[in-house]
Amino acid sequence: MRLISDPAVYLVTRPNIDWDMVAAFLEDEGLPHVPDSIRAGRDESAAVVEISARLCYMSFGKGRRDIGKFIHNLLSKGDGSVFEHVNYGFVFTGVSRSLTHELVRHRAGFAYSQLSQRFVSESDSPFVLPPALSMASGREGGDADKARELLEEALGKASTAYEDLVSALDKVLSEDLFEQKTDRRKAIRQAARSVLPNATETKIFVTANVRAWRHFIEMRGAAYADWEIRRLALRVLDILKREAPLLFGDFEVAELPDGTRTAASKYPKV
Repeated sequence: MRLISDPAVYLVTRPNIDWDMVAAFLEDEGLPHVPDSIRAGRDESAAVVEISARLCYMSFGKGRRDIGKFIHNLLSKGDGSVFEHVNYGFVFTGVSRSLTHELVRHRAGFAYSQLSQRFVSESDSPFVLPPALSMASGREGGDADKARELLEEALGKASTAYEDLVSALDKVLSEDLFEQKTDRRKAIRQAARSVLPNATETKIFVTANVRAWRHFIEMRGAAYADWEIRRLALRVLDILKREAPLLFGDFEVAELPDGTRTAASKYPKV
């Protein structure tokens, strides 16, 4: 049985602009060409926001020339709709089903594709170590070891029960009930998964727009959030601050006495 203590976070999709089409639009409308019309330069995430925001007022070539001041003005006014045009996609692995149960509650602006327990066997699936046990393991005394033993014992029993249930159903579930063999395998696994705990590791592809990511980080990066999803939110923030500093640079990260981190935005509820 393998225990995972840290998630892996992969940024796999980011914004991409067809500058030829942007130039055609500006030409057809008799507007100044790039870079006079759009001041974001090579920062395509900021450029998407700028293009969509300037279109609302047809202010290409006018107003604020500094893209940083332009973006922060939008944030300070709460003009969040223009941030919905910028999407980032992540693959998360080494996260628990407990975490994804909370993650998928974020609906507006999000899209999800998660590992299916009906199609994929969980016989060799690892489990995610709850952060509380990771933190307790560094303490002196036998209580921390006892807590981990209790967890490992419970997870081991669940894993064995899953394999036993798959084996038992394979013997008693008649092939005559199904048109295809794959349907029978799905039926067996979907029944067997009922004994798996929330700590079972999963993988999920998540795409969301900037406004949605900001809300996710604001909510799940707060001190009151579950430790596992808060850790993930801070990992996402670390990546997005490097990827799009103008869109996420207002978040301030602080460290709590327990060694975990929190995130708070200068412009909440955008």
